[in-house]
Amino acid sequence: EAIFRPFLVDSNPYKSRVFVVGAFPQPKLDIQPDEQQQYIESLVDVTLFDSLYGDLLQSRENKGMATFTQWLKEACGEVVVNTNVTTLMADSAKQLKELKKTTLQDYEKGFQVFREVLEEFQPEIMILHGADALKQFRHQFEDCLIDYYAHIEKVQELEEVGTFAEIHLHEERKVKILACRNLSMYGKSGEKFVDFKQRVLNHLL
Repeated sequence: EAIFRPFLVDSNPYKSRVFVVGAFPQPKLDIQPDEQQQYIESLVDVTLFDSLYGDLLQSRENKGMATFTQWLKEACGEVVVNTNVTTLMADSAKQLKELKKTTLQDYEKGFQVFREVLEEFQPEIMILHGADALKQFRHQFEDCLIDYYAHIEKVQELEEVGTFAEIHLHEERKVKILACRNLSMYGKSGEKFVDFKQRVLNHLL
């Protein structure tokens, strides 16, 4: 049975101005029917989520996202939504590609759920981390993406640009899009991301 992780946040997601978006799939969890409500509740309570599933989700990407999210919280008090371009859970990128061949409906729903989350919570800025997230996002939102740097494909070059695109969720609501290298490279201090972090703060402070 397909399982989706639409987002993870430590507070009310409607108060979030920032989405941090990756592409590497979240490992599939074994959620039993009597555990579904607890799983849903954990999506807005990072401490609960970590106590339940943290041992299973210790990828470098998740650690980097968590550290970057904590920095944003401390630097400017932000509620940050962590999510993926595809919300379908799979144990590896290879398995995710295989699901595209075997269960196309679930595979496509993974992207649709992300779009629904984006439209529901309407952040001010979105940070895509990693080349795959950039590529998949451009593909999925080509119908409404205003891409000022469409000729640039290297995520590290876009990291130096700052806002490289916008999408209009509604007539009066614009979301500014930034990109950076995969947060698996973030480390404990984020010293490789100092300039990018300042660009993010310039949007929020």
